[in-house]
Amino acid sequence: PLRALVFDTWYDTYRGVVLLLRIKEGSVKAGDRIMLKSTQRWYEVQEVGAMHPEPEPVRRLSAGQVGFIMCNMKLAAEARVGDTVVDDAATGALEGFKAPVPMVYAGIYPIDSSEFDQLNKSIDKLTLNDASVAIVKESSNALGLGFRCGFLGLLHMDVFRQRLEQEYQADIIITNPTVPFKA
Repeated sequence: PLRALVFDTWYDTYRGVVLLLRIKEGSVKAGDRIMLKSTQRWYEVQEVGAMHPEPEPVRRLSAGQVGFIMCNMKLAAEARVGDTVVDDAATGALEGFKAPVPMVYAGIYPIDSSEFDQLNKSIDKLTLNDASVAIVKESSNALGLGFRCGFLGLLHMDVFRQRLEQEYQADIIITNPTVPFKA
């Protein structure tokens, strides 16, 4: 049975999410049905390839090989780095996978409330390549509609903010970051 480690992902506008895999056991080829253990969702493999250094299609990836697969996955959040790809639901996951847990939370609001929809689209595009950000819509009496965002740390939050401002020209207000505390 197939067991493969997802070690990187990216979003391709025309093909969806691309998974980079290291095949630990078994093999995978176009047409195979695969499941991601963390989400328990099934996909059909559309394309299999290897990087030489550019992507090149191959017929099959076997144990010990590193390559990529595409399977019409629409959201990067469906594919998590460290997850296990299998071809049988009974096959166990590889050791060590833990879903990323946000450690720092901050509110992100548009300076002009009429730009909320644009900010929403910008955040959606950013999270296509960064599935570790937790996003929840929220409303504030003082700031209006916005988002409560969870980040892996302060640097992660700062990079996210800078990308919103530089790549999407978003004028935003970020609240002071908070860290959840359990007593």
